[in-house]
Amino acid sequence: MANIIPAQVRAVDPFASFYSNTVNKLTQLVTHDEEGLLTTTSMDVIPDATNSTHMVVVQPGYVVKDNVLIKITHTHIVDFLDDDNWVSPPDILFPGGTCYLVLHYLYQKQRPAPVATIQILQPSQRNALELPNSPYFLLKVVELATTSPHEIIDLYDYDPDPNYKDIKRKFLKYYAGGEAFLPDHNQQTDQGRMAYDVERNKFFFGYTNEWKELSVGGVEVGINTDSTGIITGQLCYVNNNGKATPAISTSVQTGADLIVTSIGTTVEGTGKGIITGFATGVPVETGVLIGVGDLLYLSETEAGTVTNIRPGSLFQMVGRALKSASSFVPVEMIFDPKMMLAPSTSGTITYWGGPVGGPYYAEIDVSMLDGTSVFDCHWFDAATNKEVTPADVEIRNGGNIIRVYSDDKTLVLNYMIQSPESFGGGSGGGGGGGGGGTSDHSLLLNLDYGASGHTGFLSTYPHDNTYHSQAYIGAGSVNFSTLNGNGSVGAGGSQVAVGNHTHAQYIDIPSGICILFNANTAVSGYNLVTGIDDGVVYITKGSAAGGEAGANWKVGGQWEQPAHVHGIYGDGHHNHTTGDVTLTVAQMPSHTHGPGYPLVNFMGSSGPGIVDSVGTSGDDYSATTATAAAGGNQPHNHGWTSATGTHYHTGAVTAGGTPLSWRPKGWNMTLQCRI
Repeated sequence: MANIIPAQVRAVDPFASFYSNTVNKLTQLVTHDEEGLLTTTSMDVIPDATNSTHMVVVQPGYVVKDNVLIKITHTHIVDFLDDDNWVSPPDILFPGGTCYLVLHYLYQKQRPAPVATIQILQPSQRNALELPNSPYFLLKVVELATTSPHEIIDLYDYDPDPNYKDIKRKFLKYYAGGEAFLPDHNQQTDQGRMAYDVERNKFFFGYTNEWKELSVGGVEVGINTDSTGIITGQLCYVNNNGKATPAISTSVQTGADLIVTSIGTTVEGTGKGIITGFATGVPVETGVLIGVGDLLYLSETEAGTVTNIRPGSLFQMVGRALKSASSFVPVEMIFDPKMMLAPSTSGTITYWGGPVGGPYYAEIDVSMLDGTSVFDCHWFDAATNKEVTPADVEIRNGGNIIRVYSDDKTLVLNYMIQSPESFGGGSGGGGGGGGGGTSDHSLLLNLDYGASGHTGFLSTYPHDNTYHSQAYIGAGSVNFSTLNGNGSVGAGGSQVAVGNHTHAQYIDIPSGICILFNANTAVSGYNLVTGIDDGVVYITKGSAAGGEAGANWKVGGQWEQPAHVHGIYGDGHHNHTTGDVTLTVAQMPSHTHGPGYPLVNFMGSSGPGIVDSVGTSGDDYSATTATAAAGGNQPHNHGWTSATGTHYHTGAVTAGGTPLSWRPKGWNMTLQCRI
């Protein structure tokens, strides 16, 4: 017989030495008159290690039921095959399915005092858990197989049927309360409450009208400093005096540590800031347009702001934009600050340009590194992973291009290039954009919008004077790259007119790359290759893929003519005739001519010339006489042979044309190389 009473202690029983009703009222103040477990692990239910198919173990823990604190002091085993553990023993027609392991307790003024028991409800008894003042408290939902012997399939903290989502393990809310799964938000009970979602293993905080995950809201800390003079939303670092200071990307010491969320007065000496997570109201560097999804960097020109243009000196990535923004509209972002970094670039060289026979070279765009006269370069042979020294390295285009030379055009070279000048916090401007495009006018990123007369931009083109409030952009407003306030836009300080205009699409072709042009003369920016004429272009998969080397003369080989036959023109049917022939005696077959009857003896008794008798007995048949000659001695022939008869012809095929008199028709292109 099963024991359904677990080892327990109840804080107060009826008629105890303490006035139980008063104690229960105190419990009610703490629990807000709700029932629940004290912790998420209290009285948890797990499979029994000795028989997990039919037995479970209830762990020790605390529960408040009917405003009575009940402590289960030892583990308690429940056997689902023992009928005594069921509120109503299942009969032979028990269907299995969703069953409920419950603690049964009902506070009553009686002696002996009521005790808590642990029992099982059948699927058909689920409604007993939803009754007002139900004596049952859910410990676990147990899924049983629908076929005998109804083994345990799974355990749940809540009813898996979505129509009964309120049937679940319940936790008290006197601490950072636990929830089997987060309930619908109720402002009256949940505002200001922190809840731990057991199912998702996350914390949530109850705001005015919704739950928000704490990790999404970020971690807010007191920065213990005078933050007066700081603007809410600014990116700041903590200086040597512990004061929040607007961050700027000019030194490794001034990178962003936090975003200020509230300002502390001089007297209080404290403020608050978020060190990671979701942030709003973050100011944007002047002139910068930010799109959704752009990577954001700490500005190197305006302290405390962000930009989607990676600074050319030291840079710090601080997060990603969640909404479009500008210097007039602060950005919402995911704040995730990284360490301050010096810019570098790396990659692999697989193609070498240059003229036939060398010298071969490749060019690398290093404009984002903000270098001019010196770079830190490292080159590695991809086949051996050993560092190598190229034939020559050259800085070109004012520090925007590095050209590296090689004697071997099949070499695959890995590289890493860094600009040491960036460590000095130089004044380099521009750099590579991190967000995939910042504006449709790159020059206007640092223009004074008020002076320039631009009231806005569209991401599409063309656009016209609708978006320009003045007729021109003043030269005095320019401060971009090598231009400054005293510089000019255009020759002689001329002004840049505005109006209907479009932006041509631009494809950057590296120097030395050669292209076939449908042109007779050199195209602007290209040199005409004159060392080859009347040539044929072969397509190769490249030496790295097992083919012949590209950008080189074809090694060898010859054209192969496929197997073929020559047929007789027409259908091949024709007739043959023979000449007349007169047969001679020699050409006749051997033959004789005999008489048609027997000859008689002219020397018979009747006298010469008189036929004595014919065919009588004793006549002499030995003598013969030749017949007279017949025939006209005319020639004859055999006429035509059959047109379809099988026969063969032999002989040589005569050449059908003059050698080298034919070639495929084609179109003349010129080969030109980028200057």
